[in-house]
Amino acid sequence: MIVFWRLFLAYYLADFALYGKRFYSYGTSHPWKASAARGVLFFLLALALCWQYLNMQWSFFGLAHIRGWGALFPITALYIFSDGWFKLSGAHKYHNTLSFVLHDLFNLLVLFLAVPFRALYDMGSFFAETWVIFFVGLLFVTKVLGNFIFCVEKDLYGRDFPTMDEHWIMMLMRAIFFLTGLLPGWRCLFFMSACWVAVIYARRIRLMDISSFAFYFGFGVTCVVSWLVHWRVYLNW
Repeated sequence: MIVFWRLFLAYYLADFALYGKRFYSYGTSHPWKASAARGVLFFLLALALCWQYLNMQWSFFGLAHIRGWGALFPITALYIFSDGWFKLSGAHKYHNTLSFVLHDLFNLLVLFLAVPFRALYDMGSFFAETWVIFFVGLLFVTKVLGNFIFCVEKDLYGRDFPTMDEHWIMMLMRAIFFLTGLLPGWRCLFFMSACWVAVIYARRIRLMDISSFAFYFGFGVTCVVSWLVHWRVYLNW
């Protein structure tokens, strides 16, 4: 599972690096070029993060055992072409949300089935590397959760792409919630409660003009992920 979590980072870091309104518009008009750009970036990041595991035999879907550097080519190809496989038509009520969920679940399943599970047996833990799990949690609550919320709001309210300040401010707020939850001992509950009071007040005076779904779901999931990572760091499970 060491390799899986590292590939998880590469997958969403590639998406994070090429995220923004300009690239979103470019991807709408040039979908295959945008997918290829993400695929190349994912491949390079995966090489960098999994460098010491590339000569290990990876079990690619249980069909063949090939070395890691060879397995990255079909994984990247599936990543590129899957962009067009899960784009549902506007006839479906929640087509943006379903497209996002199906696309990511498919690619994460590919990563899960392709990695060498011997790393799990060697380390004896599903969440083996603390620093990797920390960055996985941080990336999840900032980038992945933000994308999911945007897709849901686009389906519910037909909203446009988030403005730059809205996008980064909300990412920063969720990152603060996540980091306060990693404080040692029970003090994390005090600081997270203080953060809740602060953002509730900011939303009440319309300093943060966000929907109820983005507010409660976004910060609620962030708290849960933060506590899970907290338990991994301090309880080592």
